[in-house]
Amino acid sequence: MPGEDLHPLMLQESEEVGAFRIIRRLATGGFGAIFLAESETHRQVALKFALQGPSEEAAPGADARTWKEVHVLMRLEHPNVVELLGYRRWPDARNGYLVLIMGYVEGPTLSEWALSEAPTPRRAVQVFQQLALTLDAIHRAGVLHRDIKGNNIIIRASDGQPVLVDFGSGDHACSPVLTEDTLPPGTPSYRSPEALRFWAQPRPSGARYAFAPTDDLYSLGLVLYEVLTGSFPYPASLPPAGLLACIEAGGFLPPSVHNPRVPVALDGIVERLLSPSAAGRPPSGAALFHALGAALDGADASWDAPLFPPRAPEDAVTEEALEFFDGDEEARELRRWMRAPERARPPATLAPPTEPASPWAPLEAHARPGWRRWLGALKRRWAALRAWR
Repeated sequence: MPGEDLHPLMLQESEEVGAFRIIRRLATGGFGAIFLAESETHRQVALKFALQGPSEEAAPGADARTWKEVHVLMRLEHPNVVELLGYRRWPDARNGYLVLIMGYVEGPTLSEWALSEAPTPRRAVQVFQQLALTLDAIHRAGVLHRDIKGNNIIIRASDGQPVLVDFGSGDHACSPVLTEDTLPPGTPSYRSPEALRFWAQPRPSGARYAFAPTDDLYSLGLVLYEVLTGSFPYPASLPPAGLLACIEAGGFLPPSVHNPRVPVALDGIVERLLSPSAAGRPPSGAALFHALGAALDGADASWDAPLFPPRAPEDAVTEEALEFFDGDEEARELRRWMRAPERARPPATLAPPTEPASPWAPLEAHARPGWRRWLGALKRRWAALRAWR
């Protein structure tokens, strides 16, 4: 097993990993950590480390998942899929931590891009057309991503193309089964209705959900809704049973109702992608590409206006300085979410108070019964002091 004094999370700037020099940590998840590094020829790469070494038992862990990601990526060669350049173990070639050497994709995640760039409907549809073709290609190669979300798509800075990354939850028919869980790994709020139904219904012991391409397309529909409206169609924090009930109740606003800047022609496409049944969705990424293309054919000038109005300078969301980033991508996303304008300012329907709030209100609200007499005496003494002054 790797030495306790050498762990991926302890790597610092300028340290060497084989032929690569660490530049900085990019992100940290439950099973892996990703670092930006450069080779001796100054080519930049992304190094993805498993956070566990190989286990002597057959129990699944980070090492097994990273090894499975290697097998999945080896089957893919596509300009819109992150490139696997190689893999090795570190620091020991036999028992070290598994490291994936991947092409570095510079650019914001799709979630960041939608927040900062305020794309037009035309540009958003063009991005999702390419994502539809990318999904079609990986599905035809027998690969399922199983964790489609805005943070796993990067808008490449060099050409503005979307690139699908993080196949840590991915699967292929020839890949080994790593867990005995009912549902495959992935982000809970992006699971399809059929996956949630399988989880909720009685089932034989050991039965596992058979993930399908239409599950990936459902997740992509959620991402499209988020880009068009700036919000999730359902409360994302609901537990699985509550989320399933919300989906089956048909309770989400069409994108053009939620955001009047969204062309009505996109409502039907989103509603099909988010259909409660797999049969109601486009059967493939290619079918989604053609549906989006048909909507674009009828586009008018309104498709070239930003989906959201420009933000005031005080509401602008800026990238956090790298020297203050600890590599926890999920925490950074939470901070960005908290800074979003609709959460940073009070709702417009709330009228300002007609009288200034009492300075004693916080104490009165939390005072225990035995403190009331003491608080009353304190207020009277304070009033007398103010009158004397």
